[in-house]
Amino acid sequence: MEVTILGCSGGYPGPGQAASGYLLTINDKKVLIDCGSGVFSNLQLHVPLNGLDAILITHLHADHYSDLMVMRYGIDMNAKHGMVFKDVPIFAPRTPENVIHSLSSEWGYQIGYISDGTELPLFGAKAKFFRTNHPVECYGIRVEYEGKVFVYTSDCAVDSLLAGHLDDADLCIMDCGELEANRRSNMFHMTPQECYSCAKALRVKKTILSHLVPLYDREDVELEARACGEWNYELAQTNKTYRVE
Repeated sequence: MEVTILGCSGGYPGPGQAASGYLLTINDKKVLIDCGSGVFSNLQLHVPLNGLDAILITHLHADHYSDLMVMRYGIDMNAKHGMVFKDVPIFAPRTPENVIHSLSSEWGYQIGYISDGTELPLFGAKAKFFRTNHPVECYGIRVEYEGKVFVYTSDCAVDSLLAGHLDDADLCIMDCGELEANRRSNMFHMTPQECYSCAKALRVKKTILSHLVPLYDREDVELEARACGEWNYELAQTNKTYRVE
């Protein structure tokens, strides 16, 4: 398995960046995970417009799905000029109802619904969804293939039940949208310290800190992460590919 960062900004895309989006490659099959603002542009650097095999949307906040609308335009325009598109399965939560209704009725996507514990066969791999603590219905994803494990927490508060899902992951992309320096009583994203604690407790081999909020300086995120202690981590870099090994 390989994972390419198509966008790693949290909430909105920073200058020259894109919001949440990741390209998972399994057996040469291409799976798009989340599709926030700017992701569709970066996706085309790595995959032909008709090259996707599946799409997984972890939750229906705009920074994780909004470029599906732009993608629809791209599909329609190129189909009218002769490009052949296969039916690509899309999986997403059922709520918020107004968003899923818009995607399925106004934009014409055929969507299968996920819930806590949903398991999907994924081109020889197994994907399992787990609920996270977030203001809307939101799911992390654990993918197992040939003894290797990739986990994406999606948007996630530290009090989400991560044990049993992140355990022994070879590569884990974690929500790191907050800083300890800006701690508040109620936060729906994790800090570098919280990511470190989860990674150490659950034996994660390599951690990618993502969903990086543009109003925070990346250097401040790096400083907090480095101060935690020895661990195998790095800040997400757009268009970089990581091998799950």
